[in-house]
Amino acid sequence: MLGSAAVIVVQGDGDRLSPAAERPPFVLEAQRALRDLGYHPGPIDGMFGPQTRAALEKYQLAEKLPVTGELDAETMQRLDVYKRLFRPREP
Repeated sequence: MLGSAAVIVVQGDGDRLSPAAERPPFVLEAQRALRDLGYHPGPIDGMFGPQTRAALEKYQLAEKLPVTGELDAETMQRLDVYKRLFRPREP
């Protein structure tokens, strides 16, 4: 078991964030993971919009996760978002 982890929940509705916070890197990596798995999250732009939510819900249903449409810790772990965030990038 891994150590304790922060729970991050991203929802598409709600208050506006600052421009820098509107495109958190974990959303971008989740979009890439969904795309790589054959789901269609829309543009890979780091914005958590309706297409990303729909792709996430389809993924959660297929993986027998609670279908929340939210990028919660369990879904992020299954999508390997944490690994994707910290892997070295090619130049």
